[in-house]
Amino acid sequence: MAEARLNIRVDAGIKEQAESVFQKLGLTMSSGVNIFLTKVASEQRIPFSLSLDREDIIGYDAYKIEQAMVACVREEMAEYQRRGSPIARYDAKAERAYLEYPDGRREYIDSE
Repeated sequence: MAEARLNIRVDAGIKEQAESVFQKLGLTMSSGVNIFLTKVASEQRIPFSLSLDREDIIGYDAYKIEQAMVACVREEMAEYQRRGSPIARYDAKAERAYLEYPDGRREYIDSE
């Protein structure tokens, strides 16, 4: 699969919050964005609802957006596990990435 680079501008606070969520899920920012884009491409839609609620008039509700993204990532990870596919994770103690298989087995990735 050919890879492409994506450069985007985001609010610094939102970026930090998203990085924190992804880290708690064992993901990098890149893998989190890839999960989101994969979900959009596979479903041909934004994986959460967009509306012109009062919150949208006042300003976006960052908490709701964060929760929608977390739900999207969890749903996508669960789908990968249902299909028997491994999920990329990061072991902060060992400072190494690994693949986690549905049976719980871990396969560490060499960084060489």
